[in-house]
Amino acid sequence: MATIKPVPGKKGVWEIRFDTEDPATGKRRQHRRHFTGTKPEAKEYLVKIESDILKGEYNVDMEQATVREYLEKWLKEYGKPNLAYRTYESYSGTIRNHILPSIGGMKLTALKPAHIQSYYSKMAANKEDGGAGLSGTSVLYHHRILREALSHAVNMGYIPYNPADRVQPPRKNKPEIKTLTVEQGQYILTKYRDHMIYLCILIALKTGMRLGEICGLRWQNVGLETGTISVTHALQRQNSILTLKEPKTKKSRRCIPIPSSLVAGLKEIRHRQKQDKLSFGKGYDTRGFVCAWEDGRPFDPKYVSKAWAKIVRDDNNIPDSVRFHDLRHTHATILLSQDVNIKIIQERLGHESITTTGDIYSHVTPAMQQKAVNILEQVFAQ
Repeated sequence: MATIKPVPGKKGVWEIRFDTEDPATGKRRQHRRHFTGTKPEAKEYLVKIESDILKGEYNVDMEQATVREYLEKWLKEYGKPNLAYRTYESYSGTIRNHILPSIGGMKLTALKPAHIQSYYSKMAANKEDGGAGLSGTSVLYHHRILREALSHAVNMGYIPYNPADRVQPPRKNKPEIKTLTVEQGQYILTKYRDHMIYLCILIALKTGMRLGEICGLRWQNVGLETGTISVTHALQRQNSILTLKEPKTKKSRRCIPIPSSLVAGLKEIRHRQKQDKLSFGKGYDTRGFVCAWEDGRPFDPKYVSKAWAKIVRDDNNIPDSVRFHDLRHTHATILLSQDVNIKIIQERLGHESITTTGDIYSHVTPAMQQKAVNILEQVFAQ
């Protein structure tokens, strides 16, 4: 018989007792859980348990499971089939390297908000103080993983509530945006015109595309007559194999108008690739990648990143802290500084929302605000 009783000395904590039957022996087994919340919430939780028992969905073994056992089960049964490959690898690494060593030994049903809050504090603390020295952004990522995994545990009836929902997550660090000046961009396009990754640099500066999108660009998505590029895939490494993947969001799938100077550069490369195809014959990769080796194979994004790092390391005219990804930031910052509507920039970059664009490039806003003030002064001059 199921019962709900208050736990003496613990306000808002209820002891829930219920029975299950061992399908192998037919014997009854009594279970006891503690639930924190109101009595109606405790009743609702008990109703869910009883419903799961009737449907054969209640997992008795999970009552004794540790956080480690549950997260490993969640990764295997939910994460691997449902998450993108790179997301699954990232989740697995974070869980294995950080979460499990800290709270993996605890029983899942005993995990409380205070334990999670202490874990976040430890991750954020300096290494000199015994912490991991992680940024707020990194710890927030841990919170996202835990919250998602524990939400699944609630849905499966393993725990009564999600303790991560009752924790104050850290704030995301505002990234420092590093960009090139217009003069530096022009210098690079002139100096490195014959470099192997020149076309990658040109596309990044003139479209704001991500590196994976650039390496995954194929001629079927380039409109040389219309002056457009359709972003439909990104090239990623999966299990040591380069694979074309669709963008994570609908906004990332976009059509970008491009300047005539880029069209001219693409036509030049297209002509050269036709000659390469004749030279290599059957050995030529016919998938039609734009940024490719002489035999048509696509550039690995890692190769482009390393080649760019060597350029900035060896050239004193380029800040050595600028990554290839910062060419995307340069594209956006230059457009913003020239009063291009932020909605247009959002669409070019493929951001999910205009808020994301505004947050990332807020460093440009003060100058834009001053321009607005100057215009008002001129319009309403007396």
